[in-house]
Amino acid sequence: MAISHFSYPDQDEVPYLEWFGPHFPSVFVALNPFIRIHDGEPFQNGNWTPPEVIRRAKRCGQACSVTWAEVASLCGFTTVAEVNQSLRLTGSKRLIPEFASPKNTATLLKRCRENSLYPPDEGLASPPFEWSFASFARASGQDSLLAADGFSSKAEQLKVSQLADPEELNEFAEFAAPDDSFYATIYTDYHYWLICQTSESLSKARPEKFFEGFYAGIGTNDLWGLVQTDPEGKPASSS
Repeated sequence: MAISHFSYPDQDEVPYLEWFGPHFPSVFVALNPFIRIHDGEPFQNGNWTPPEVIRRAKRCGQACSVTWAEVASLCGFTTVAEVNQSLRLTGSKRLIPEFASPKNTATLLKRCRENSLYPPDEGLASPPFEWSFASFARASGQDSLLAADGFSSKAEQLKVSQLADPEELNEFAEFAAPDDSFYATIYTDYHYWLICQTSESLSKARPEKFFEGFYAGIGTNDLWGLVQTDPEGKPASSS
């Protein structure tokens, strides 16, 4: 099995709708939730979230989920775009200086330490995202998925129930419905997912009911929130 006919865009400047069309007319930018775990090992910028924190978060489910909108408010940011900008200077720090805000990143990390928050690991699903994606997949009529780690074209069959299993820890970076009705992917250095759907899939499960995020507009690409975008690409937190 392979998910070789779908992939993450190969350049930051490529609009999502251009890359995934015409097969997927809808692309939703789903923001990987932060997690709140009290008394856990402190987060160290540049390191992965401690494994014990991940285990506790997976068992906790949605109760430990913290939205980007909440984090933006804690940091005094105006939009979730500033959270994206701040996260891009954590971990691998794949962001050129002209797009970066070291001040905002420092504020973000300070607020995380003060509030027992852990930023989402880049290139992976945070535990609350896995719970949400399981609900999304079921609503889409799927009980199994093709899943891959993002570094290989080979995929494995994954029961949707495994994503919601509090004892299962996963490191997948791609999910696809066996009937190609949706495809979800995250880039190795980024903190948000792209959920791509056919019109039929969208009629069954609208992602804003399961994830915080926004629909990509005509010009939305990996530079969203970092440079001026056209109005259709302006990010906004969903309810």
